[in-house]
Amino acid sequence: MSGGRRTVVMSPQTRQARHRGGPRRPRRVPRLETAELERARALRRAQLTRGLPTLGALFALVFGMPLALNALPVLDEIRVVGVPLSWVMLVLVPFPVMSLLALRQLRRAETLERSR
Repeated sequence: MSGGRRTVVMSPQTRQARHRGGPRRPRRVPRLETAELERARALRRAQLTRGLPTLGALFALVFGMPLALNALPVLDEIRVVGVPLSWVMLVLVPFPVMSLLALRQLRRAETLERSR
């Protein structure tokens, strides 16, 4: 390919997004007054503190489930529709539990926002 012009290959969505353009200058971050800034910092601190139990539960789920399955080898012998129960648990347990943890954390954070 000597002397040829470079051709940019991209998806139609990318082409449209580039064609539309948009603001080229960085957006200005609104400045908070001192009282609002302190309120925002206190709220953030409270939400992070309230999130620690949820984070602990998530770690217990992610790291504890394989340990529990290893400690209970009988789950490999029990079959559900020809599939070991341990495999079924790996598929059906983590994501609903994570969704419930996320929903619980969201509600707790929103409660904090409303109360402050």
